[in-house]
Amino acid sequence: MDAIMDRRRTYKGASNEERRAERRQKLLDAAMKVYGAVGYHGATVKAICAEAGLTERYFYESFENGEALLAAAYLAVMEQLTGEITAAITALPRHDMATVARTTLTTYYALLRDNPNEARVFLVEILGVSPAVDRIYWDTIRAASFAVLRFAPDATEKARDLGLDLELFADGLVGAVVQIALGWVRSGYAAPIETAVETAMAILGAVNRQFTAG
Repeated sequence: MDAIMDRRRTYKGASNEERRAERRQKLLDAAMKVYGAVGYHGATVKAICAEAGLTERYFYESFENGEALLAAAYLAVMEQLTGEITAAITALPRHDMATVARTTLTTYYALLRDNPNEARVFLVEILGVSPAVDRIYWDTIRAASFAVLRFAPDATEKARDLGLDLELFADGLVGAVVQIALGWVRSGYAAPIETAVETAMAILGAVNRQFTAG
């Protein structure tokens, strides 16, 4: 009996869980393509399933609705971004904040340039869908803000001494980087990546000088 059940749980060497995970990933990949072509509001479950090569019943195996798929796609982009940035800066000396910042920005903007469909999800499609999805977006922005505070202790300390709200201070820095990204993506990446990076570095550098001078 156990042997029969084991055979039922596997197919072509893959367990039910593995095949379910594979189908879920196909839907995520398909969603990125469809969002990139027609936007979230133009995307349908039918179109995404057709792109994934799956029937609609498999969609609801993994996602409650289109909103849940969008949220999952966004979180997948964020996970990829976090992993690439972490890998890029791990070996860098933490005291060299300019190099850490430039490497982080280059990695971020390169991901957007090399993955235009993901960039649309990351910057355009995510906001305004629902309060629940908005919370996911703002939670990730706040996480990035906390990272800024950790990596810029001198500026953070000066901002604290001036009585500034540290979370709003960091949100402003992250917001500048994101707005540059949004303008760059909407332009079709008209400027070279170096221009996007150095524009962001100019803003961050000016703030850093202001809060570390004297």
